Amino acid sequence: MPADWQLPPGVSRSLWEFAADEQLPQTEEQHLGQAPLLRFDHALVDQWFERPGRVIDLGCGTGRSVAALARRGFECTGVDLSQPSLRVAQERLQREGLAARLLRGNLCELEFLPDGQFDYALLLFGTLGMVSGSESRRQVLAHAHRLLVPGGRLALHVHSLWPHLFQTGGRGWLLRDLAKRLAGSPTAGDTHRDYRGIPRIYHHVFSRRELHRLLRDTGFEITREIPLAPLEQFTPIWPPGTQPADKPTPPAPESLAQTGLFRNLRCTGWMVEVRRG
Repeated sequence: MPADWQLPPGVSRSLWEFAADEQLPQTEEQHLGQAPLLRFDHALVDQWFERPGRVIDLGCGTGRSVAALARRGFECTGVDLSQPSLRVAQERLQREGLAARLLRGNLCELEFLPDGQFDYALLLFGTLGMVSGSESRRQVLAHAHRLLVPGGRLALHVHSLWPHLFQTGGRGWLLRDLAKRLAGSPTAGDTHRDYRGIPRIYHHVFSRRELHRLLRDTGFEITREIPLAPLEQFTPIWPPGTQPADKPTPPAPESLAQTGLFRNLRCTGWMVEVRRG
């Protein structure tokens, strides 16, 4: 186990432990199941990336998105810090007879990949928020920009700070965080919570202004943006043939888009499509 000063750029202690865990990738299907947010993200990517091409999944995990796109004829590359997750991803691809290039790497250190070789890129499921430090997050997006061809598109999902306004004890955190933002603190937006047996997992949450500024500063143009509705108002998605008789039919994935005048305050985060200029 490396000392803190030996950790790669942008990698917190908790993320390193998460990435090294052998059991978490094996139980991901059981933990996440057919979560509405995962279905929604995949449905949007299907709509946005309508024509097969070369795609890189930054933080590919166990290969959900890589496999889904490979089925559609995309030429896929997946990058992840977690070797155990990449093994599960390879097994997933082999079971389905699919092919993709899977690489272990830190998303802040992608210099080994040549410029302009991808038509599309993915940063889904809050992956950017798992990168510690504003400069490291900027570096991830700079790499994504560099790897895309001119006009290439990135699908990005981030979490919002505003749900704290509606959580027990969250308003105190939100007030302190807003004060940090006014003071220009580099730790504004940083949160920690226990997750799947790993204590104090690091995750950064964004304001919409912060997100837009970061994308603009790294050379991206926002083409589509969807605020995401809170998940607690939705019932689980049951696999075909397994839905209990007393359970209502769950909502269609497209209903996860938050609507209304205050949609950017009520949302849990944003799904954004951006284009390299």
